[in-house]
Amino acid sequence: MRLCGDLTVGRLVKWLRMLGIPCDLAAVKRVEAIPEGALLLTRATSLKSKNSLILPYEKPAEQLRYLFRKEPTLWEKIRPFTLCLLCNAELEEVSREEVFGLVPDHVFKTQKRFRRCPQCNRIYWPGSHHGLMKKRLEEVLGRPLTDDQDG
Repeated sequence: MRLCGDLTVGRLVKWLRMLGIPCDLAAVKRVEAIPEGALLLTRATSLKSKNSLILPYEKPAEQLRYLFRKEPTLWEKIRPFTLCLLCNAELEEVSREEVFGLVPDHVFKTQKRFRRCPQCNRIYWPGSHHGLMKKRLEEVLGRPLTDDQDG
């Protein structure tokens, strides 16, 4: 199942990407415009169809909980921090040497592991924000993200 979120759930799309669950972002205004083979995540009741899931909540945390209740197979797809939050592309491991001059000096000195998006070239590292995001996701989902899931 391919997920696609419309602009009414843009923050949820980012949360799904944080979890490593691919989710496209699209400006869908008509049922006929739902991408083929995708489940559209939306708050717009006008887009109700067999290919959409109307999310009755405004906050992304509540939307995420609802989505996992409705689509329990998503639990098996969790691979935290393996996707670009902007592009939805799978991140690639890169050496420290490759990011020299591309990240702040203190990041280069303190971090050992880096990933890069092959599409937009954005660089990621497990800084303090990583731990905070992981903790928040665990709170929302009500279960720990295991180390083997932690990309």
